[in-house]
Amino acid sequence: MKIETTISLDPELLEGLNRLLAANGHGSVSELIEEMLRRFLVKKKQRAYDLRELDLINQNADRLNQEADDVLTYSEMISPN
Repeated sequence: MKIETTISLDPELLEGLNRLLAANGHGSVSELIEEMLRRFLVKKKQRAYDLRELDLINQNADRLNQEADDVLTYSEMISPN
């Protein structure tokens, strides 16, 4: 079910969109806006996920770096060059 809403666009923008959509055999401006909003929401959701992941990495960076350093030190001890 879709809900009808109203947006205000510059007349030249709307005219240009309608010409572009008609020339390329695409749907209506409403369909275009709906698709763009879906993509926008997906992008925002992915960005929020990426920021949470980055925060987790940063919170654990010192411990992870120490573990990596320990592994390198151990590997140098068991197979010196």
